[in-house]
Amino acid sequence: MGVGLTLYDVLGIPTDATTEDVRKAYKTKALETHPDKLEPTASERERRAAEGKFRNVCEAFQVLSDPAKRKAYDDRIQHAQLNKQAWDVEREKRKKEREEWARQAKERSEARMKTRADLYESVRQIKEEKERHTKLVEQFYQELCDRNPEWELRRQEILQRKEMREKSRSSTR
Repeated sequence: MGVGLTLYDVLGIPTDATTEDVRKAYKTKALETHPDKLEPTASERERRAAEGKFRNVCEAFQVLSDPAKRKAYDDRIQHAQLNKQAWDVEREKRKKEREEWARQAKERSEARMKTRADLYESVRQIKEEKERHTKLVEQFYQELCDRNPEWELRRQEILQRKEMREKSRSSTR
């Protein structure tokens, strides 16, 4: 979105050049770029390129040698530069917004991952606690059975009743 090659660049003069400086630069560039300066063996492509350069030199002279046209041209150039600056500011603003959005998205993702890791850790701890309690209950039950063998008989009876209830429920369905 740059301004590119200006008429001042075509003539090789600074933007504050006087009308006399413009005239001198035109004469020099016209002599350098005139198509008649080409060798007779020059290709058609080289001739077209030379004619294009010469037209650019002539156009630059026509605009920059006339104070009113030069003022209008300078205003257009300045406007284009301001537009470029505005675009650059807007582009930078959007770039920062995208970077901020990406940073926040990364933070949210990391927070979700940490929450999941914490959840998995909690589940793991619960499972370990359950296993520990199960072992304690089994150990306690084994001690009861060792002291009172009838506990194992009672457990067997309860398991049989439970099994019979389940069979009767499944047969009624």
